[in-house]
Amino acid sequence: MAKSDFNPEFETTLAGNVSIVAGIGKGRREPALQQLRGPGAPRSFTLNAGETVIGRGTQSTIVIDSALLSRRHVALRRNGPEHSFEDLGSANGVYLNGVRAHAAVLHDGDTVQVGVVVFVFHESGE
Repeated sequence: MAKSDFNPEFETTLAGNVSIVAGIGKGRREPALQQLRGPGAPRSFTLNAGETVIGRGTQSTIVIDSALLSRRHVALRRNGPEHSFEDLGSANGVYLNGVRAHAAVLHDGDTVQVGVVVFVFHESGE
């Protein structure tokens, strides 16, 4: 049968032996920020340090080349298993899941936006 003659409505499903996957281990991963938009995206940053500063200045831990960011725009802090952020007095603010916030605890899947730069926070986990 030619490829153009294939009609999924009339084809027969083949029976066969298929190996079943019981589960795939996630493994241990470190907390990270995944940059989705903005200069340098896409890329990912592991959050190992007690404090990570995002800004356009060379003193920042994560340097983003954007005039919309302050030199030291936002600090992410690790306190045990918990991560939080604090706006460091930036001109354009920090948005958590689309809402402007000065400081907050981060949860897996939260979006953090500074200027045109969008990050997704990923917690560590098993």
